[in-house]
Amino acid sequence: MPPNIRPTYLLRGRNTGIINGGGYEMKNNKYEIAIERDYKVVKANEIIQRAQCDLGLLEQKTFCYAVSKVKPDDIAGTEYTFSINEYCDVCGINRNDGRTIENVKSALKRLRDKSFYLQDENGNYVLIGWLGKARVSPKSGKIKIKFDEDMQKYLTGLYNNYTQYSLLCVLPMKSAYSIRLYELLKSYAGLHRKEFEIESLKAKLCAPYSDFYEVRRKVLDVAVREINLYTDLEVSWQPINKGRKVVKIHFDIKQRNSWGIAKAGARATQALDGIEGQIRFDLEGNLSEERKTR
Repeated sequence: MPPNIRPTYLLRGRNTGIINGGGYEMKNNKYEIAIERDYKVVKANEIIQRAQCDLGLLEQKTFCYAVSKVKPDDIAGTEYTFSINEYCDVCGINRNDGRTIENVKSALKRLRDKSFYLQDENGNYVLIGWLGKARVSPKSGKIKIKFDEDMQKYLTGLYNNYTQYSLLCVLPMKSAYSIRLYELLKSYAGLHRKEFEIESLKAKLCAPYSDFYEVRRKVLDVAVREINLYTDLEVSWQPINKGRKVVKIHFDIKQRNSWGIAKAGARATQALDGIEGQIRFDLEGNLSEERKTR
């Protein structure tokens, strides 16, 4: 099945609430936010495994949020529109601090300005941007974006060699390294284990630390803790030494069962909203209509 198919039993109404399969309106805003947070982020493995990501925390969350709006059959140049309030509520961003518009504009500008090289199948280096266009309208409260044309092909028309996860997994994370490492390990989850040369891993994570103690303390320990708290994966790691020098990192990757996913989802929601046990997930991490009782 193509990735990122929206549940057919729910039709989301932006201004009127949620219309369910029976045709009646549900006014529960928290439930609507929960549905949005369960939208799937889908990316080609090639872009996850080969790109060097230098995006900050808010930039990564913003990009993931935008990607969750993509449908499998969208074409290059598709414009995506969403409300500023919706974006803030779903991502757990305080929109009452008086700087919401400026913060949103800054995050989008950084995404628009940054780019990276990726080598294609012919050996050519292609400069790829994250966003091709961004427009923020304070008057209407809307954001309009287009992905970079070369980026779009890594987000749409994907029927194999892609990674898919619930947006909720990354929203409560407080380290940019956590999101990047989660995506990387998720793309290899089918292997159950993965080893990286230490220098290669640092390059993929854009971690500038030369001392392994700093890599461990500021990158690996933090990222693995957040992955294990909030996502559908259980991860452990150990260094591989050559003499006294760490040369590789070995990861063990385990896919959680349905109960483990439900607990991680509840922790993620609580971290974002302080709401305990609001969401129940099925085995594949999809939002269930049934709420988890306290």
